[in-house]
Amino acid sequence: MAVTDASQTADRPDTAHVADVLCVYYKVDAGQHPAVASRVQQLQIAVKAQWPGLTAELLQRPEVTVGVETWMETYRHADGLSAAFIDAIALAAVNADLPAPRHTERFVVLL
Repeated sequence: MAVTDASQTADRPDTAHVADVLCVYYKVDAGQHPAVASRVQQLQIAVKAQWPGLTAELLQRPEVTVGVETWMETYRHADGLSAAFIDAIALAAVNADLPAPRHTERFVVLL
């Protein structure tokens, strides 16, 4: 499974603060909703245990188009998110067999 943007973090030091918020969005077959939600929940529990203080959410667009839902995972930490963390999320998603492609965007807080 391909993960968008993983190559953009590979050249950064592990301790680099590269984002305040990580957003990962992807499409889910509506019929797979319960199974995928369970896998995402397990992934988020695991990464929150590995990175104390991490906040993780799973969001869904309210519209369903022809049996396809759009989901977004968000991750936030008071100390920021490093390239190592972003890469770890990508690998955990592959290992959890989450839908692909996953599109990753990083944001920093302005105000």
